[in-house]
Amino acid sequence: MSGEPTYVPKSRLASGSKPFAGHRPRPLLLRGIPNPRNLNYWWTFGGILSFMLVAQIVTGVVLAMHYTPQSSLAFASIEHIMRDVNYGWLLRYAHANGASMFFLALYIHMFRGMYYGSYKDPREVLWLLGVIIYLLAIATAFMGYVLPWGR
Repeated sequence: MSGEPTYVPKSRLASGSKPFAGHRPRPLLLRGIPNPRNLNYWWTFGGILSFMLVAQIVTGVVLAMHYTPQSSLAFASIEHIMRDVNYGWLLRYAHANGASMFFLALYIHMFRGMYYGSYKDPREVLWLLGVIIYLLAIATAFMGYVLPWGR
């Protein structure tokens, strides 16, 4: 198979946009919207991180409603959440596993940024803000991890 393709789409939906050498046609949803050529699934991890952050906040607030931060009662309140609160076991496991998935998505997001050079001029300030958010996420996760021990 060499030469120019001979297929000519009959409808506007099938045509998408006019392709040129070495370029795939864009889907209808992206037509007319400026976006980079290297747009791919690696760029979805920012949205995944947003979803995971909202899930962590919601489950964390619900768990905090039932948690007792007193050192002598901290472990007993975890047992109360696991045994007596409706779907408390599900909330706790979703929160714990969601934290691991959040950091997995965060590392993939950072790798994508390093691979595509998002730390270079003119975005170095944005990269530094992301590093600060990363350090705050680590500190917050550590505090949440040691919370049930309390002593």
